[in-house]
Amino acid sequence: MNLNRLKREKSEYLLQHSNNPVDWFPWCNEAFEKAKKEDKPIFLSIGYSSCHWCHVMEKESFENDETAKLLNENFISIKVDREERPDIDSLYMYSVQMINGNGGWPASIFMDFQGRPFFAGTYFPPKDHHNIPAFNTILSKIIDLYKNHRKSIDENINLVFENLSGHFSHDKNIVKINNSNLYSLIEAQIKQSFDFNNGGFGDFPKFPETSKLFALMLLEKKYNNQYGNKLLSTTLKSMINGGIFDQLGGGFSRYSTDKKWLVPHFEKMLYDNGLLLSTISKACKLNHQQLYIDTIKKLVDFLNNEMKNSNNLFYSSQDADSGGVEGSYYTWSYEELDNQLEKADFNFIKNYWNITKNGDLDGKNILNINEKNQTKSNNLEKIKNQLISIRNRREKPNTDKKIITSWNSLVISGLCDSYNLTKNQNHINQAIKTANSILDNLSKNNSLYHTQNNNKGFLEDYSYFTKSLFDLYNSSQISKWLILACKFNSITLEKFWDTEKKLFFDNELNDELIIRTHNLFDPMIPNSAAIASINCYMAYKYTSKKQYLDIATTSLNTASELLSKHPLEVPNWFNLYYLINEENIEIFISGDRKNNFYNQAKEYIQGKFLPASILVSQEENDFINNLPISLGRSNDKKTKVYICKNYVCDLPIDNINDLMMKL
Repeated sequence: MNLNRLKREKSEYLLQHSNNPVDWFPWCNEAFEKAKKEDKPIFLSIGYSSCHWCHVMEKESFENDETAKLLNENFISIKVDREERPDIDSLYMYSVQMINGNGGWPASIFMDFQGRPFFAGTYFPPKDHHNIPAFNTILSKIIDLYKNHRKSIDENINLVFENLSGHFSHDKNIVKINNSNLYSLIEAQIKQSFDFNNGGFGDFPKFPETSKLFALMLLEKKYNNQYGNKLLSTTLKSMINGGIFDQLGGGFSRYSTDKKWLVPHFEKMLYDNGLLLSTISKACKLNHQQLYIDTIKKLVDFLNNEMKNSNNLFYSSQDADSGGVEGSYYTWSYEELDNQLEKADFNFIKNYWNITKNGDLDGKNILNINEKNQTKSNNLEKIKNQLISIRNRREKPNTDKKIITSWNSLVISGLCDSYNLTKNQNHINQAIKTANSILDNLSKNNSLYHTQNNNKGFLEDYSYFTKSLFDLYNSSQISKWLILACKFNSITLEKFWDTEKKLFFDNELNDELIIRTHNLFDPMIPNSAAIASINCYMAYKYTSKKQYLDIATTSLNTASELLSKHPLEVPNWFNLYYLINEENIEIFISGDRKNNFYNQAKEYIQGKFLPASILVSQEENDFINNLPISLGRSNDKKTKVYICKNYVCDLPIDNINDLMMKL
């Protein structure tokens, strides 16, 4: 077996390609210098280990000797793991979208030795297929253009680079936002794009888009008209009952290929499951449903049982494929179920899980709950355990054991949110263990690593981790976490906030990429700059230090033009706008924490959906005692709840009934 340069890498995805006949380079200076010296274009391929179409293109093209010969003789080929280098992925994915009209993985980019793209696409088949040219055809055309029509290549490079520079421009128009117009516009955009039959946004493929779901919660909180709850319930019920949710093992797949949430691409991403844990927990505060409670338990069990390592950190993803076939681990033939189950049990699940002879995917059934099913069975758990036992004997999908700080931080926040709702002490204990493990294993000298391989941290790592620390304090009321949250908020500002341009950059200053990116849109995960700005606002709410408010509002101004025109596309900036402009609540609980009323009050407050609020409990700690909300109350011996609006406080409350009347 011939191994290429990727054999020295630590990324699961890069190692998967280490025995390809393609002479792959990792992202490194050597590759760019070789391209310059040999006057060859660069082929940049970006993907991730659990990506189905990445596996397909590898098998069809990168393992093909003829294709490898074309690449090796005429290109310098670079492989990048998008999970390891989100900065590279962000920059070049936009070029894919700009040139190709849409994005996705694998991303296939052709560029010059300076890293400037001139052509891009996603998956290319081995033969012409549905108007998509064969990969070798693309390669041959680019070889000809690069050798014989360099002028047209150079013109395209200049055009693409100009558009890239414009997209990531640091000069943004500041627009004064009209409050009522903004809410009317986001409601109109929701009505225009929401699927009222199946939930979610758009037609297909359909993604969870949890930031948009949170925008629905904010609208429900503002208007209390049950409209947001209705759309949330439609979406979450469809997802939980659909094939996108693993009905046996728990965990959500990345997206559905159809509008009904039935047929997913089966990869499970840590970030989706952390975000959905938060989303379902918060949705349950607005509209308590047993379905949500049950799903939270299944999600946490999935994370603990399948995604957690011995250091209490969580792996990045599980593959869509096993045995080279997508979804084979999760799907069932009619005959298999008929043969394996008792007759009464099989007859029950045929209706309960919509089992048919034709199946849902290549003749196989994807377990999904029939919402119209009225029959019940006391054997359901027994049936599930029997099928899990059978499934465990199959070849399992690969788990990418990469540890990503930002994604682990999303799980910490999810566990805090589920604890606030369920009061399951195991959830907050696990959140604390994971946070401590990040501090021990992914942090050094006040800096965060992006992965366990000591890659330098990005804005997403710092902003998500800081947010998770604020969430930990809100849930635990242990001052350590608030002190750390404020500390990492300051570190984030030092590393990523540009005091001249008044914005957050995605990475620390370096000259490795052709453009230093600054993003405003919410992709699959929350926009890092918006989260960093929300963290600044939270730091201001706790400390009343105006410089944090100034940064939050200045950062919001950077996004104001987009927010005023396309609020549903930038839901986390809408979240920040809501926090700054809607009524804020500060809550302080004084007295002994062992007092029964203290625990009643804390649990009641944490169980409410109060997005624009902070909660502080009295503690023998100088940091807590010097917070504005604590001043004059730190020596209070009796347990009382002070509810304040912009630090104007009502009379203290000393019993749970009055508190429930007030909130």
